[in-house]
Amino acid sequence: MNVTLDRVEIKKNAKKLLDGKTWFMFLCNFIFLLIVVAVGACVYLIPNPLEKFLTNFVYGYVPEIDLVYFQIDMEWICWGIYIFFRTIIFAALTYPFFICLSTIPLAVVRGEKITVQSIFKPISRARYFLEYAIAGIERFITTFLWTLLAIVPGFIAHYKYSFNRYIFADDNEKTAGEALARSKKYAVENRGSLFALDLSFIGWAIISIGTCGLGFIFAVSYHEISYASYYETIRKAIDSSSEEKSESQESERQSENETAEKSEGPVGTRFEPTDSDSKE
Repeated sequence: MNVTLDRVEIKKNAKKLLDGKTWFMFLCNFIFLLIVVAVGACVYLIPNPLEKFLTNFVYGYVPEIDLVYFQIDMEWICWGIYIFFRTIIFAALTYPFFICLSTIPLAVVRGEKITVQSIFKPISRARYFLEYAIAGIERFITTFLWTLLAIVPGFIAHYKYSFNRYIFADDNEKTAGEALARSKKYAVENRGSLFALDLSFIGWAIISIGTCGLGFIFAVSYHEISYASYYETIRKAIDSSSEEKSESQESERQSENETAEKSEGPVGTRFEPTDSDSKE
């Protein structure tokens, strides 16, 4: 369902919601950035003896590939494969924390109270963390493969998964497949609006780079609240439309049943011949 979105009005409202919360959201973003950096350091910098062994094995026994203009070094191919698998691990370990971070702009948009318990509720159980890790792997692999095919399909895949984290933040019990299906339902026909929203922040990105990153203190939080507002608007519109459709279908079904009952007569009645009918 394509939802009509007033980008200018939503961004104005996002600025109002961000008033007085800029530094709080910056602090939350900075803490989660430190967590992601720590996870990345563990994933990418800790040496893996198995990788070194396999590299030496392949490099020693598999010949280099000579092409017309250049030579393919098998050691570099092995290195690329290892980086790819390490990135999968990185995506699995960090995506649950991005879901926790998504609870903050959602709470700001909805006017809810933000607490430490509410922020880390999505990973309060190991089962939740595992489900989010699976979703993170699926999101990374799908987006990566579509991007290798062409840039445009990569963008499409990115926006298809764009609401996953908000859906998980809303309902911690959802599986990766259920969250993906709902994200596709919300985002597929609204990809153009989401892309236009991201494009509208290019100016803020340029200003932030020009101020040596200081502009990101406001711009990142501004973008997060705007995106959460988009999600909330689209979710309400599509869910209310689905409810109205289901109610109309239910009323139609009831009217059909009533019509069928009237045409069939009272249930359980049976015609029995009278004495005059039997004599005839």
